Amino acid sequence: MSRILLTGATGLIGGAVLHHALMAKTDAEWVCLVRASDEEAGRQRIAARLGRFTSALNAQRLAQRVDIVAGDFTKADQIADPRLDSVTQILHLAADTSWWAQEKVHRTNHDGTLALARRAARMARLDRFLHVSTAMICGGRPPAMVDETRYPDPDATHLVPYSASKAAAESSLAARFADLPLVVARPSIVLGHSTLGARPGSSILWVIRACDRLRLVAGDRDGTVDIVPIDWVADTLVEMLARSDLAHRTYHLSAGTGSRTRWSDLGRTLDRVDPADGPRHYDEFSARDRATLHRRFTEVFGMDEAIKVAMFRALQAYYRFCELDVTFDNARLLAEGFPPPPALTQYIGRCIETSGEIIDQFREDFAGFAGAPVRGEPTARPRPSQPDGATNRVVARRGSAPG
Repeated sequence: MSRILLTGATGLIGGAVLHHALMAKTDAEWVCLVRASDEEAGRQRIAARLGRFTSALNAQRLAQRVDIVAGDFTKADQIADPRLDSVTQILHLAADTSWWAQEKVHRTNHDGTLALARRAARMARLDRFLHVSTAMICGGRPPAMVDETRYPDPDATHLVPYSASKAAAESSLAARFADLPLVVARPSIVLGHSTLGARPGSSILWVIRACDRLRLVAGDRDGTVDIVPIDWVADTLVEMLARSDLAHRTYHLSAGTGSRTRWSDLGRTLDRVDPADGPRHYDEFSARDRATLHRRFTEVFGMDEAIKVAMFRALQAYYRFCELDVTFDNARLLAEGFPPPPALTQYIGRCIETSGEIIDQFREDFAGFAGAPVRGEPTARPRPSQPDGATNRVVARRGSAPG
């Protein structure tokens, strides 16, 4: 019987993973490491997240089927709870997704992941450590197509400390824990649920809606963004745990060439699902053209509230990422029979149906953008891996793209 340790169960993808796995009623046992004062408090946090995917009553029932270990994954090597000793698989999803809190982000995503790896090394039955990273470990100057053989480059320039911390974690895991049965999954942009739309969490749906409302596209109208839905990512992760053999150690959980989204196609789809706001014609601009963006943003949303100023700054960041026009190859997943993700154009209508105001959706994400810089070029670079116990920090003056 599989005994799976899940970190990040109270997050968006973690909740989707648990909901999918528990509803499937397999014989796998799930152990969730949750930051909480005690087990019951942790269980209620799990139930609250599951409630985004099902009724409150069913969420409580599902949460009762999960084993809870109250603790912090960044200190996992100090947790002596014997329930962890029998774990056969780890799905490591927990992360600090803030964009600009570079020291804290690195301590959590790099140092914390190594602490979990040290605890994993003491799990005698462990046969898979599935570490969820990000496709943006490639850095902020990627080729148009990023293949899955790419490994973190210590000299890469990162758009935000988040992706730099994930790149550093991958490098350190490979260098220091070669004996762990490590598999790395790198999602691209995770946005919306293919059937529930924005109900589980709007995530960065506000970005797509704001770009649409502003009628501004960074770069080319026929440029692409690599976007996948929450539920497809969750289902794929669960299936990766279930398979006894995987051919590779790294995989992109991405749209690839088959499901990537072109802005022009998205505009035509939105004209159908949201005709009251059409017809759409997107103007092209450079993401570094702050004046144009500021003028259009002020006309459409206004700058009369602090939350709108923060939203403008965050949107500047996302436009720089969108301008990359990058696709992440998912050939490995497809070759092993995993189903491809639906394109955003197939489920954006459901996302719009279940959405409130754009500014309210941004408020959900606001914590990640607190302290956002007004200007500046992204210069985050991970330093080479340091020996255990050393501080391997990310140097960054500004950040401006998703991880």
